[in-house]
Amino acid sequence: MLSADVTYLNLRENRYLPWFLVVFLLRYARVVTNVFGNLKYRPTPRPQSPKHHASDITVVIPTTHLMSVTLYRVFTSVLRHPVPRLIISTAGPVAKEQIAIFKTLVQDQRVFILHRNVVSRREQTAQAMPHVKTSLLILQDDHTYWPAEPAFIDSIIAPFEDPSTGGVSAVLEARHREHPTSFSGFWNFLGMTYLARRRFEYCATSGIDGGISTLSGRFGVFRTEIYASKAFLMQYLNEYIFFGKVGPLNADDDKFHTRWLIDHGWKIKLQAGPESTMTTELGEWPKFNEQVLRWMRTTWRSKPRQLVHKMSWMRQPYTTFSLMMWFFRLSLVQEAAMFWLLRATLKEAGKLARFPVAALGLLVWIIAMKVVKILPHFRKHPRDLVYFPGYLVFGYWCTLVKIWAMLTCWNASWATAKVNEMAGATVMVASGAVEELGEPCRTTNLEPVVGPDSRIWTSFRRACKRRACNPAV
Repeated sequence: MLSADVTYLNLRENRYLPWFLVVFLLRYARVVTNVFGNLKYRPTPRPQSPKHHASDITVVIPTTHLMSVTLYRVFTSVLRHPVPRLIISTAGPVAKEQIAIFKTLVQDQRVFILHRNVVSRREQTAQAMPHVKTSLLILQDDHTYWPAEPAFIDSIIAPFEDPSTGGVSAVLEARHREHPTSFSGFWNFLGMTYLARRRFEYCATSGIDGGISTLSGRFGVFRTEIYASKAFLMQYLNEYIFFGKVGPLNADDDKFHTRWLIDHGWKIKLQAGPESTMTTELGEWPKFNEQVLRWMRTTWRSKPRQLVHKMSWMRQPYTTFSLMMWFFRLSLVQEAAMFWLLRATLKEAGKLARFPVAALGLLVWIIAMKVVKILPHFRKHPRDLVYFPGYLVFGYWCTLVKIWAMLTCWNASWATAKVNEMAGATVMVASGAVEELGEPCRTTNLEPVVGPDSRIWTSFRRACKRRACNPAV
C-alpha cells in the first residue's frame, strides 16, 4: 500500500506526465470519437414516394481531353442510368480538335458538348449552368465511375426530400488495378487507403453532427438553384486569397461550394451505403505524390477561412473541430514526442526499467489506430497487407510534405499559373469565349462496356493515332 502511495505521489509530481497526456489526447481523442461516429452513422433511406427522380438530373463533366478512354468509361457508366442530359464541358485547343471525331464515335443523343478557349474548371462548370434545365445538378470529374447498381440514383437524391438539403456527397473508392506486389501496386494501395481514410472521417462527422468537411469535386449532387445563381457564380469565378494578391482561383472549388452551402443555411448530406459507392482513379506514381502536395496546399489555404465562419461552428461543431485539429496532426512529430515523453515520465518516476514494455504497448496502440481507419480495405483486399510498412513510412513522409505545403500554400500554379501560362490570360464566361451548346451527339446506341476488342475502343485508338493524341487510360 505504501509503495502504491509513493508511485501515485511520484506521478502526481511528474513534470512530463501532463505533457505526455496532452500530446496523446491531441493525437487520439478525435480518432476514438470518430470510431463512435462511424458506428452511429446511417445513410438517408430511399423514400417510397420520392419527390425527385432520375429525370430531374443533369450531369456536367468538365474535361480537357475528349479522346481519353477513361472519359469514355466514365460517361458510359453515367449513361447506363436514365439521366436526361449529360453536358461535357471542354476547353483548350486539343479538345476543340477532338469534338468532330468525338461526335462521330459517341452514340447517344443525351450527350452535349460545350467548348471554351481557356482551360479552367470553374469557368467550364459555369458555362454549363445556363443549359441545365433540371432541378438537380450532378457535377463530377472525368475519372469517376458510376456503379451499375440500379438504385444508385435513388440513393444519392434521397436526401433532397428534405428541402433544406443543398448538396449530397457519395462515397468514393479508388479502383484496385490488381497489380501483383510491386511498386505500381504500392502507389495504387496508397490511393485506395487515402479514400478509405476520408470515408472513415466523413462517416464519423456525418454520424455525429451531420456535416462533412468537404463536398468533393470528384462527385457532388446539388440543387441547380444554388450553382446557377448569379450571386454564387459571381463569387465562384472571382475568388481571391492573400488579400486579393492571388486569384481568381481555379483550384479549391470544392472548398468554395462547401463553405457557400454552410454559410447560406444548406445542409450537406453523405450517402455511404453500398448502392451509392463509386469508383475513381487514384494512386499512380509520381502523380499521387504531386496530388498530396496540392491537396495539402489547398487545405492550408481553405480551412482557416472555414474556421472563422460562425455558421460552421453553429451548424456542425464537431466537423469544424475536426477541421481545426488537422493543423495539429503531425504524426512523425507527435509519435516521436510520445515515446520521448513516455521515457522521461518513467525515468522521473523511477520506473525506467518498465519503458520497453510501455513502449511496446504504445506502439501497438499507434498501429491499431492507423489500421482501424483502413480496416475495410484489408477485409476486401487482404493481400495488400504487404504494403502496410510502406504505408507507415509514407505517413511520416507526409508530415514533411505538410510542412512544405504550409510554407508554399500561396502556390496555386496547378490551377491558375499553369493555365495562364498556356492560355495567356483568364477569360470569364461572360467574355463570349464559349461555344454554344449545339446539337446532341446523333447516333444510335452507346456500348455499355469498353474492352480491348470493342468497336468503340478500336475507333478511339485509331482516331487518337491519326490525331497524334495519346489516350489517357
